[in-house]
Amino acid sequence: MAVVQYRIGKFSDLSGVSTKTLRFYDEIGLLRPASVDARTGYRQYCSQQLEELASILALKSLGLSLADVRNQLIKAGAKKDRRDLLSELKGSIEQSIQTASRSLKCIDAALAELDALKRPISVVVKRRPEIPIASVRVKVKNYTEIVRFEQELLNDLPGHSIGDMRGVLWHRCADSGSLEGEPFVALKHKVPFRSFYDVKQLPAATVACSYSGLDDDSAEQGYDAIRKWMHLRNYQLAGPKREIYLDQMLEIQFPLKSA
Repeated sequence: MAVVQYRIGKFSDLSGVSTKTLRFYDEIGLLRPASVDARTGYRQYCSQQLEELASILALKSLGLSLADVRNQLIKAGAKKDRRDLLSELKGSIEQSIQTASRSLKCIDAALAELDALKRPISVVVKRRPEIPIASVRVKVKNYTEIVRFEQELLNDLPGHSIGDMRGVLWHRCADSGSLEGEPFVALKHKVPFRSFYDVKQLPAATVACSYSGLDDDSAEQGYDAIRKWMHLRNYQLAGPKREIYLDQMLEIQFPLKSA
């Protein structure tokens, strides 16, 4: 299966990072494009690089310099190397002013995750715009059952109206005692009314997000990372959790509101 690649403008929109910053990261060797068109010079990125970019932003937000971030990535994110960097950063913050206490808690959480997880999972915040969608809200017995409703929705929509984003809104998850999901697809054009699906706006939101593979274990680790991140920063959920499909990756989004 061919790997889907995104032009820099689309990758900027997906990541919430400006094209100017992406070009700068390319120039300093921090995040190279997956490929560059030899004729046009257009940069192309793949979905897996969203996770790499999230790791860059998360390390930068903890206080690491771009040089330290680049060195960390060159070392392939080894747990010992990242622990050494975070521990050194923690020591310097402990000697700083009292307003650094929140940063200390975040670093402690990042260190703990290195012990608990096979790989570090970064959480980033970005603003998502309102988009028109077609969706169907259903109660299901298990997570895999949602796939049937996703396919029925895609089959029922005119092909030319389907946009390049699709996913699921989760209104109730298994830990609540029932499963209620809402497969959706972005719309490029108006579609005829059908009783099978709803046409509405997916509201704009500030979301905390992580990236995972499509398997259940990887996704659950992404969910757990966001929950811990929100708890440390005293955020609450502001709407249904969102899963966005990106080629062979899953973007998990939690809409945020302050407690």
